[in-house]
Order: sequence, then C-alpha cells, then structure tokens
Amino acid sequence: MEAQLAKDVVPFNFLTPMRIIRDAISGVGSPAPILVSEGANTMDIGRAVLVQTEPRTRLDAGTWGTMGVGLGYCIAAAVASPDRLVVAVEGDSGFGFSAMEVETLVRYQLPVVVIVFNNGGVYGGDRRSPEEISGPYKDDPAPTSFVPNAGYHTLIEAFGGKGYLVGTPQELKDALLKSFAARKPAVINVIIDPFAGAESGRLQHKN
Repeated sequence: MEAQLAKDVVPFNFLTPMRIIRDAISGVGSPAPILVSEGANTMDIGRAVLVQTEPRTRLDAGTWGTMGVGLGYCIAAAVASPDRLVVAVEGDSGFGFSAMEVETLVRYQLPVVVIVFNNGGVYGGDRRSPEEISGPYKDDPAPTSFVPNAGYHTLIEAFGGKGYLVGTPQELKDALLKSFAARKPAVINVIIDPFAGAESGRLQHKN
C-alpha cells in the first residue's frame, strides 16, 4: 500500500489525497486532531491509511455504515474536546446526509475542517456502458450518481465559512495547511476521478 500511496495520481484516485491528509494530520502533533470518517470507499480506505497515534481520536460510521453521523460527530467532538482540531474525511454521499450542519459549525465557530471526496456519486459517477442505457428512462441519470463536480465548498461559504476547491496535490496541501492553521470552519472539496471507486462486493451498479 505504501508504494501506491507514494504516487501522485492526477486526476485524484483515493490513495493520493489520503496520503496527503495523513501527513497533514501527523504534522499537527499533540494534542492530535480528532478524525471523523464517513462514506463508502472514503471511510474504508481511510481506516487503512489514516492512522491515529492517540486514544479516543477516531469516530466513523461503524460496521453497518450509518451514513449521516459525520457532521454530528464533528460538532460533538469539537464541543467535548475544545483543545483539539477536528478533521472530517467524508465521501460526497455521506456528507450529503447532514451537510447543512456546516451552518452549525460556522455559527459556533467550531475548529472543524471537513474534507469531501467528490467522485460524483455513491461509489462514483455514472459509469454505465451504452448498452446498459435503454428503455423509457434511458435519459435519466444513474440513481447513484450526483451532479458532476458539485461545488460542496460553496455551501459553507454561504454561511461565512471558508471553502476550498482542489484537484492537485499542491492545491490540497495548501488548503490543509491554511485550514489547519486557522482552526476555523472549512470545507475542502477534493475532486476525485469518478472511476476511481468500487462498489461493495464489486457488483457494478446493481446494489
């Protein structure tokens, strides 16, 4: 895995930004940030890559994938541990369940940085082959796909927080450096290759 993590892949796969985030979190030192993780591929890969060095510093959606808990976890963690930065690494679908809580982050000026892995849908964007697109609803988008390149970073800007749109290693490093130093509410919208993810069980788009 380290050999794969060492590569700078652009457009982003999951591993390149995970490595950059891991290194940025490690660079904070002690007290270590509280890590919140939620999503499908994002949470699964994050469990293997994002390493905690202090106890009681990780919250994620758990075995049954209870999507929507991420932003609530962020708020609770920031209130319970005001001396720690809170970093949420969210899939775009997981983020969507409770994304409006960014208003709460801004209202209370909580030290939370939300990083959204934006790959255009649940597991990824619309990846159907032409022969699979037929019938009376063939012009509709795939049910698990979202608007491509959605501007999630602008959501927090609407409430006065800081948003970042990133697509390269240097852009992500700069956004992490600035947002971690500020310790203010922020959303970093990380554009991921929509073909980078995989469905659970490798069932293509059937689950």
